[in-house]
Amino acid sequence: MEFKPKYLIKMVLPLLVLLVSALVYLGYSDYRAIRDSAYSQAQANLNVAKKYLDQNYIAATNQLFLLSAILKGAENIPAFLDAANYVVNNQNKFLEIGLLVDSDYYGTDGFHLSGIDERVKRRPWYSDKQQSGDIFLSDLYHSNSTKKWCVALVSKLTLPGKNDVRIMIEFDAGAMSDDLSGLKTMKNGYVYAIEPKTSRVVIHPDKARLGVDSVSINPELLTQVLAGEGQGSIPSYQYDNQYKFSVYDTHNRFNWVLLSGTNNSEIAANALRIGVVGGALMTVVFIILLAGYLHTRVHQVGGQLIEAQEFDELHEQLSALLNDTMGSSRIYLFVMNTREGVLEEAYHHIRADVPADLLCRIAGCQQLGRFCRPEQDEIVRLIAPSEPCIRLPLVNSAKADDSQQAGSRLIGVLYICQPGLAYPFFAKMIANYTLSALNQLLLTQHIRSEDQMTGLKNKNSLRQHMEQKLTDGATGYFLAMIDVDDFKSVNDTYGHLLGDQVILNVASQMKRSFAPQAVLCRYGGEEFAVFMEAPDIEAALKQLNDFRASVAASRIEVHEGVSCAITVSIGFAPLRAGMELTISAADRALYQAKSQGKNQVLSAETRSTGTETAAVPA
Repeated sequence: MEFKPKYLIKMVLPLLVLLVSALVYLGYSDYRAIRDSAYSQAQANLNVAKKYLDQNYIAATNQLFLLSAILKGAENIPAFLDAANYVVNNQNKFLEIGLLVDSDYYGTDGFHLSGIDERVKRRPWYSDKQQSGDIFLSDLYHSNSTKKWCVALVSKLTLPGKNDVRIMIEFDAGAMSDDLSGLKTMKNGYVYAIEPKTSRVVIHPDKARLGVDSVSINPELLTQVLAGEGQGSIPSYQYDNQYKFSVYDTHNRFNWVLLSGTNNSEIAANALRIGVVGGALMTVVFIILLAGYLHTRVHQVGGQLIEAQEFDELHEQLSALLNDTMGSSRIYLFVMNTREGVLEEAYHHIRADVPADLLCRIAGCQQLGRFCRPEQDEIVRLIAPSEPCIRLPLVNSAKADDSQQAGSRLIGVLYICQPGLAYPFFAKMIANYTLSALNQLLLTQHIRSEDQMTGLKNKNSLRQHMEQKLTDGATGYFLAMIDVDDFKSVNDTYGHLLGDQVILNVASQMKRSFAPQAVLCRYGGEEFAVFMEAPDIEAALKQLNDFRASVAASRIEVHEGVSCAITVSIGFAPLRAGMELTISAADRALYQAKSQGKNQVLSAETRSTGTETAAVPA
């Protein structure tokens, strides 16, 4: 049968309607998928922020308890101030620790005021209603001494002969805002917090917003939030002539309203983008449908990346995402090791220097998703010398203070080998999701790898560093096991609070004695470890003996006029073929050092020692 043009003409309108209908359906489905993914991502950011705030609150209350125990009377004020200065110097989020004893106020860095019994009652952190033993959280205020926005935790004590004794720790709201600024919802969303009592902003990535009244969450809306179940979502509210959504949660120890969200227009813009592409390529139905599928899948699966708890899990989820969307033969996710200034790929066990030309990309002169040639990049020469490969630098944009310019910090690089669709549009979405997931994973790993009392690394972190060096075949590394001599006797004689001071003193001496590249670890109880680099055994012995001598020379005040000295015994061994062999050798050397008189350094290889007289209370 002859095909007539009129049949084709009659089909144009139905096909056009079908195509438009398909585009509308895809756009709506895409919008819902993006919206659900954004909500999920915002909620995950809130969960991390809640853990972060709770951990800082607990750390501050622990310090209040320790400082309260040190302060047993007015005669212990110098010991209290020494401990307070140590805490402030080693915790960047603590601005000041103060002590009020009736009409006298003592602060860190030697600050002292007398006769302030009436003036102090006007300070934001002072509450007439606070009872002895209570912990009081102040409202947000601007500190006259530090010129920063802060909140304070205050503990009220009872001391013989004193009417009003309080210990105050100031939190730097700006520092906490910086720590949480990497939690992004899509591209423009962020985590912030509102003080429900005053409706002022207490956490925000833009420090200029701290202390101002919240204009996005007005008092009526805030009342509805507080009257609810403590968590939920606000689908739409107006801020800066734009409509936004937020999920919120009030279940944190600071009792702040935590919120995370982004502009609704950003969701709509991402959803409509496929419509724009589809309209431009209306005659190419296959390409339109393929673009819609990829766009939806990236948002659906990309939002799940933030649920990864380990680097291997993130690598596997990211590989699945790329295979499902862009297509690739394999990927390499390098993470920046800021301690050593190198890139590390945990899944394939690769370490490499940062490619010199990558600075050009960070400065903005290289197109995202551009193919990278082997002669440009040493990593490409290593992983894909004869395959097409694109790289996506993962960069955190940082807002600096008023006196500084904004900068960028490289946290990782994603290499995609043999990409099926190397379009900058899809590459940018992949980079955004990977950056958000990596930021959250790094923050989680940081929380899990640190000893909260001393700020040193924990045992698991030490073992990970040793495994990495063994994988790299590195040489010139030594593991030292350190044990505080007669620690049980110190605890039994002077009490566990002094024992805590001993632990903190040893940790402080470690930070002063070893290079920044060394891994300093609290191995457990009164036992510590150092994983360090040295040219030979003699050099390692000298470093460790200098540290031992510095500990022996330090004094810890028991009470006024009475102090005690502590010593440590150290056993060390070079990094061997197996991690357990290295630990066992260092442990045996430590045991022998203890059995030979303590207060000495003993090598598993040379049996070198450096003995001094045991320290006794003065």
